Amino acid sequence: DEKLNKFLSQFLAENINLEQAMLNTRIAKQASVISTSNLFPSISIGASASEAEQNTAGFPPLLRNLFGAIDQADNPNLDPNDPSLSEITTFNQESYSLSLNTQWEIDLWGKMRQGRIAGKQQYLAAQYNYTYYQFSLTSEAAKLYFSIIESKHLTDNAQQKYNNSKIIFDLYTIRYNKGIITSKALKQSELMLNFAKNELENRKSASTSLIREAKVLIREYPNLTFDISTEFPESIPNIPEFIPADIVKRRPDLIASQYNLLASKALNKQAMRSLYPSFSLVGSSGASSNVQDLLNDDYSVWSAGLNLLSPLFNGGKLIANKKIAKTNKEIAMLNFVNNLLGAYKEVESGLEFDQTAQLSLKLLKDNIRLSEYIYNTTFDEFSKGVGSIEDVINANNTLFDNKNMLATIERIRIEQRINLILALGGGFT
Repeated sequence: DEKLNKFLSQFLAENINLEQAMLNTRIAKQASVISTSNLFPSISIGASASEAEQNTAGFPPLLRNLFGAIDQADNPNLDPNDPSLSEITTFNQESYSLSLNTQWEIDLWGKMRQGRIAGKQQYLAAQYNYTYYQFSLTSEAAKLYFSIIESKHLTDNAQQKYNNSKIIFDLYTIRYNKGIITSKALKQSELMLNFAKNELENRKSASTSLIREAKVLIREYPNLTFDISTEFPESIPNIPEFIPADIVKRRPDLIASQYNLLASKALNKQAMRSLYPSFSLVGSSGASSNVQDLLNDDYSVWSAGLNLLSPLFNGGKLIANKKIAKTNKEIAMLNFVNNLLGAYKEVESGLEFDQTAQLSLKLLKDNIRLSEYIYNTTFDEFSKGVGSIEDVINANNTLFDNKNMLATIERIRIEQRINLILALGGGFT
């Protein structure tokens, strides 16, 4: 269906939920970069500049006058021999520094490497989760497309039902005016007409609501012009006679669950190795002097060393982290097994529902042929004055109930096939 392909292409390009999911994948990628960076040394550069004022009294210049002292530096016009001058002297000092620092934790026990592995597995899990999310949302968009086709069929059926009801009402109106039928019979036909009109308006409203929902998905709201096929596909791809059980291995959500399990195992190992001592190489090089001497080798200072940090007491925090990591690993294993069992259940249920929908579709098509024959016969008898209005009303309602059910079964048949493809992680090839 080329119109369906066009709609899904717009959906993949414009849907907000898919765009948000893609941004979350980018976050996971950067988290993986962060976990990898811990394996490498960290290098930083620092620079500072300061100016200090000191005096021989040892207190700030602002407090000097409290002791009756006057500083000649603040009053240059005073005579140096004036007794009011303080014997306190002040002087300024400027200091500048430039340094290069480095630190590298030696991954002796593999703690950092396990963190890197976990980060990479989590990123891959996020990628496959996004793929499945995209697959799932695209499936829902396709179902919405066929729901709109169904709503169009239901609206057309409601229109035909209303037209038939109008014909019956007009015939009864003519007969009533001629005195052939009673007022009660006329009111009964009018009641059927009103019910048909109400159903028609409800179908139109439901159809517009579905189109509005589809337009929101592709960011074209409030434009309600929507190009769809008028009929359901006449045929859909056949299911192979034999489907291998391991076909579910290609499901993106199962692959993501497996990567989450691998990540949890790596995090469990990392938590265990956090209990071991850590070794870090540290070093720095720089100078502290006047600006003109910062790059002078005579004023440079450097240092290098090895730090050892071993946990002794931290209130049980590291032990608790280890237990949490182990529990998370067990939860990830259970999630993987549960997802795998759920995948097999979805496939087998999809196969059964698919067969049921095919059988229902065949039976309904037969029922519609019978209903059309019964309605045409009953209406012909009614037109000749032989049949009753109850018979023609019932025949009319039965005919369009079957037509509505056929449209619904057509939609359900395609939805079940979409669900099966989703459960299998793709098509049958």
